[in-house]
Amino acid sequence: MTEQPRKKITLNTLRAKKQRGELITSIGVYDAPMAHIADRVGFDLLIVGNAGPMSLLGHEDPTTVSFEEQLFLTRAVSRSTRYGLVVGHLPYLSYHGSKAQAIASAGRMVSVGGAQAVKCEGNRYTAEYVAEIVRAGIPVMGHIGMQASRRTEQSGFGVKGKSAEEARHIIDSAQAFIDAGVFAFILEQVPVEPAAYLQEISPVPIITLGAGHHGDGIYHISGDVVGYSAFPIPRNRGAFVNVGPIIEEGLTRYRDECLAGTYPRAEQAFHMPPEELQKFRQGLPGER
Repeated sequence: MTEQPRKKITLNTLRAKKQRGELITSIGVYDAPMAHIADRVGFDLLIVGNAGPMSLLGHEDPTTVSFEEQLFLTRAVSRSTRYGLVVGHLPYLSYHGSKAQAIASAGRMVSVGGAQAVKCEGNRYTAEYVAEIVRAGIPVMGHIGMQASRRTEQSGFGVKGKSAEEARHIIDSAQAFIDAGVFAFILEQVPVEPAAYLQEISPVPIITLGAGHHGDGIYHISGDVVGYSAFPIPRNRGAFVNVGPIIEEGLTRYRDECLAGTYPRAEQAFHMPPEELQKFRQGLPGER
């Protein structure tokens, strides 16, 4: 059987998958090599979240991530991918100041960063800015539940929506984002029950991270998937391979062979052709 040629993922692709009950695949990618591999493997959504500047640039807190850093990583991902829908995250306070700021930031993430959509964390109070971005013609993905850039307001990281009041707040915020026109959600660190309810009532895809199987898709961070991060991998996320020790072994062997004088090896060196070497030496001081 002839394999069908791959097509670029679009918003219509995602809508059709939700309607058919097909799982939407997504992964967080932040650099060109990882994004290229992920796109070759095949994911619907390639999301450049704020975990990228944290793991690659050493930010311990997402509130210190600048827009320019997020834009820089999004450009790297968009340049090295062809098929997945690239979603660029709008970082802390890059769209909260005014509707004009929201449109300008989202516009740069698309026109300069190469993203096909942007991602916004928030709640009912930030939905008006999301609506303005959508009205400007830029697709927006919402991020509800645990939101890294709002962790002070949310009393830190961890599961959100364990109490009835908190769960209702999540549903209310999600509804406000739906009304604002988002095309999908990431629902992070939320219990199964509100996640299942949202999937049932939402007309747009719900992509879960740490919320069980109740969603239209699953999201995970590539660094956590393969064990490549400067920070500990959350226990409830799960890693599938651990490249950290492999990289450490390679770097250790390289260092040790340099110190021992066994690297580079003789066959790895380049030499001039004899006739060119002779001409070269003739022009040097002290050479006859």
